[in-house]
Amino acid sequence: MTPFRPGDRVPSTGIYTASHYQHRMPHEVFAVEGERFPSCRRCGERTRFTLLHEATRIDEDQDFTRSSSDSKSRNAAALSRKEG
Repeated sequence: MTPFRPGDRVPSTGIYTASHYQHRMPHEVFAVEGERFPSCRRCGERTRFTLLHEATRIDEDQDFTRSSSDSKSRNAAALSRKEG
C-alpha cells in the first residue's frame, strides 16, 4: 500500500502509522475520513501515513448512540424518580 503524504485527504477513519524523517520513531495516530493529513512541525512534508486498520468513531457506532426517543424515555424516567 502506498503511504499517504501531508495534505492528502484521509480515505478512511482509522488508526494510521505516522513515519517521520529521522527525528522520531513511527507511532500510531487516529485520523478521520475526509480530513487532511497534517505536516510535522519538525520534518514538514516528509512524514508518511499508512493505514493500520479502519475504526469507527464511538459516537457513530450503533451500539453507543442513542435515538432521541430512547433519550426522552430515560429522561422522563429519571425525572419521575427524582420527584417521587
